[in-house]
Amino acid sequence: MSRQDYSIIDGKESQMEIERKFLVRALPENLETYPHSELEQGYLATKGTTVRIRRDGDRYILTIKKKPKDLGPEAKDLARIEIEEEIDENLYRRLGAHTETPMLCKTRYRIPYGKYTVELDLYHGVLEGLATAEIEFPDLSEAIDAKVPDWFGKDVSSDMRYRNSHLAQLTSLDSLADEYMP
Repeated sequence: MSRQDYSIIDGKESQMEIERKFLVRALPENLETYPHSELEQGYLATKGTTVRIRRDGDRYILTIKKKPKDLGPEAKDLARIEIEEEIDENLYRRLGAHTETPMLCKTRYRIPYGKYTVELDLYHGVLEGLATAEIEFPDLSEAIDAKVPDWFGKDVSSDMRYRNSHLAQLTSLDSLADEYMP
């Protein structure tokens, strides 16, 4: 993964996740030929530090994300400190009973783009019709200067409405109606 080692928190290595998120203007051709999986995720905490559980196939993951305090304003919406830990299905289900959001479901496609991988998410349920794409970068300068595929739409990296922790709380797409979706 394209992440920078950041620090050790409680004996666990954390990493800096640097990514940009976009709406999708049009879906790429031959979408079904790319690797993909069904994701289900819910949030135990969404204010300040985000705590998420995720099922990706037969993998279960607990993730903690928080904004770094020691980076400049250019990193404000692109960088997060991230700790991920695999958990077992039993713990996933026990924690799932305590999420503060409904489970968010989406299909994630992993599409090669030069030296990067685009993670294209097609949302299900009340978010049906929403499509976003994310790219992770090894550093901030590369994230800021990167050329993105033509099928990408508006950059929503700084738009809190498109954070998955916020999307999981929506009951419809009405609050996003002013945006383009394929």
